[in-house]
Amino acid sequence: MGAAGLDPAAPIIRTTMNFRKVHTMSADQLATTDSTLTEHGAGFSMGGLWLAINRWRRSRPFWGCLILAFGGWSVMKPMVGASFQMVVHMGMRGASPYILGGGMILAAVVALFMPAQRHFPAIMALVFAVLSLPFANLGGWIIGMVLGIVGAGLVFAWTPYSDKQLARFAEKDERRAVCRADKLSN
Repeated sequence: MGAAGLDPAAPIIRTTMNFRKVHTMSADQLATTDSTLTEHGAGFSMGGLWLAINRWRRSRPFWGCLILAFGGWSVMKPMVGASFQMVVHMGMRGASPYILGGGMILAAVVALFMPAQRHFPAIMALVFAVLSLPFANLGGWIIGMVLGIVGAGLVFAWTPYSDKQLARFAEKDERRAVCRADKLSN
């Protein structure tokens, strides 16, 4: 039996957050890796959390979605404080900022959490942004329309990183982790 009572001959599959790759390690390698991480205090830390957030952000059209969602909010903002009676009295003109701005925000959320399906939400958001000019207070005073068009374009044009770029990011993250471990050991 190896470290921690595990059979060293049996491979252990350990999934890491390192770009969705599955690494196979023996029990001895796993025990050595885990003890090294706990010795240097690299368990849970804000630096590790920040690296995980950055890895997640790099794997999707984050900035385009953020700009698109802000554009949708800008289109909806003039009507957000309105009472229900005023919206009903205005009819479709009162509901269109909610529909168009909400559609832009929904498209941003869909593209953010399902990056493989980013093209259709980007096209729909672009249509909503352009329609907001005549139907929703000049497109949220034109700012919301422009942000929606720019955000939808960024979402549509986004492409995932290549394997070479991902490997470069992984090397950079490893160098940072080693530097952080060296600082903690001193």
